[in-house]
Amino acid sequence: MKDVVRIDGTSFGSITVDGKRYPQDVWIFTDGSIKRRDQNHEFTLDELDLLSEGKPEVVVVGTGQSDCVRIDEDAAREASKRGIKMISDITPNALKRYNEAANAGRRVAGTFHVTC
Repeated sequence: MKDVVRIDGTSFGSITVDGKRYPQDVWIFTDGSIKRRDQNHEFTLDELDLLSEGKPEVVVVGTGQSDCVRIDEDAAREASKRGIKMISDITPNALKRYNEAANAGRRVAGTFHVTC
C-alpha cells in the first residue's frame, strides 16, 4: 500500500505520476496504487465500482486532452447515491483537481484518459 500520489503532469499519450511516466490511460486508487486502464471513451458504472473499492470521497475523471470521454448516466447517478463527489474535466485540469483533493486530505481516486 502506497501513500497518496502526486500527478506531475500530462501530455498527449502519457501521464506522469510521482516522477514515473505512464504511456497509457490509468486508474489511480485511494491507496496510491496505479493500474493500466483500457482506452475507451466512456466512464462506466463498472469503473466506478472498481474505483469505489477504496471508499473514495472524490472520484476524478480526466476526460482526455480534448474532452472525448463521457460519463455514463448510471455511473453519475450511482456516485451521487453513494455520496461520492464526481469531478470530470479535461485531463490537464483534472490532474490539478486530483492533486487539490489529495492535498486537502480527501480520499480520492481517479481515472485519466491521456489521448484525445
